[in-house]
Amino acid sequence: MAEEQKPVQTTDVEVQPGPNEPTLEGSLEQAKRAFALKNYELAVEHYAIALEIMTKKYGEASPECVDLYFAYGKALLENAIAQSSVLGKEETNAALADEENKASGSGRIHFSEDDAAENDSFEMGGEKVIDLFGEALKEQREEEEEEEDQKDENEEEADGELEDDFNAAWEILEVARSLYEAQKNVGDEIKLKLADTYMALGDISLETEKLEQAATDYTSAATLKTQLLPITSRQIAEVHYKLCIVYDMTSGRLAQSIEHARKAQASVQARLDEITARLKELLANKEEKAVESEKVDVKGKGKATLTVLEPALSTLTMDQLEGEIKDLTELLEEVSLKIEELKTSPDNLGTSAPDLVARELDRELNGAAGSGPAPKVVHDLTNVVRKKRKAPDASEPAADDSSSAEKKPKLEATETQ
Repeated sequence: MAEEQKPVQTTDVEVQPGPNEPTLEGSLEQAKRAFALKNYELAVEHYAIALEIMTKKYGEASPECVDLYFAYGKALLENAIAQSSVLGKEETNAALADEENKASGSGRIHFSEDDAAENDSFEMGGEKVIDLFGEALKEQREEEEEEEDQKDENEEEADGELEDDFNAAWEILEVARSLYEAQKNVGDEIKLKLADTYMALGDISLETEKLEQAATDYTSAATLKTQLLPITSRQIAEVHYKLCIVYDMTSGRLAQSIEHARKAQASVQARLDEITARLKELLANKEEKAVESEKVDVKGKGKATLTVLEPALSTLTMDQLEGEIKDLTELLEEVSLKIEELKTSPDNLGTSAPDLVARELDRELNGAAGSGPAPKVVHDLTNVVRKKRKAPDASEPAADDSSSAEKKPKLEATETQ
């Protein structure tokens, strides 16, 4: 009789990675470091490795993976924006180079390149003589046309890759949104993460000029953030300003743009008032401590009473408070100028017959003097503000966004509420 085989016992032992295999902790650490250094391409690479390890362990739709989905999506988004900026600079430099090439060739003695290229021969004494200059010019033009075709092809490929980057970011962030949405009843922390995800999705839609979707996502973020955060939070100012930008770029939504610009202004002003009050209290406390230093106050009477503040704000030093006051003052001026720009926009002017007559009369009476000061340039506060409004009025001046990149950190700085 054959001997009965005993069943093999198994234990749930987690497989350890080999010495050369990436670990979850190591990949996350490298990804966070690369993101902090704005090396978004490297951050994307390490987040992808970490997410692969995480999903193998917990499953693709597990709540444990949701924060990593969000971080990976943000890295993809920032990398796509960075690539978009590089592509834009390359196109600008190429256009400038073309202009310089055209200018350098303008001193040649011929009426047009077409004439010189086509008439590449002439007759002398009844014999046909080859015009070497015309031949060389013709070859040069053919080479330039080939280079132009190749450049157009490369630009199309780059645009396609850029669109793929934004699509990849959108897909990952949509996964994060759905997972956060399923957990939003767990607590306010999850709701705030959901709001941040809506903000990132709105950024993608704004970058790809899907303005209606951007408005929808930003509105969802604003609804959650206003429920969870005080008006003094910079996140409140940021979401309202982005809604202002979206509606400014959308035809017929100027009133909503002004409304959200004013809400952003109110938030910045509230933050400035809070920081100023905190600084005054610290100064008063410092003076009182100097007076009370020689007294013994066992019960603690006579000490300055500070307003109950959020921990992050209460830990700021006087130098940090003074720096933020300066920063907020500049930011408040920018938002105020944006409101004035919107209020004087052609879209905001009356179009009825009496209004048109009044406008023409005012132009006739005051336009000739020309003594009014030059309008102040308004700088947008986020790098997403690089696009013109849809269907703009022909007389509308182009928005100056040259300082958008340097203003963005003011709104997106780490919360110090």
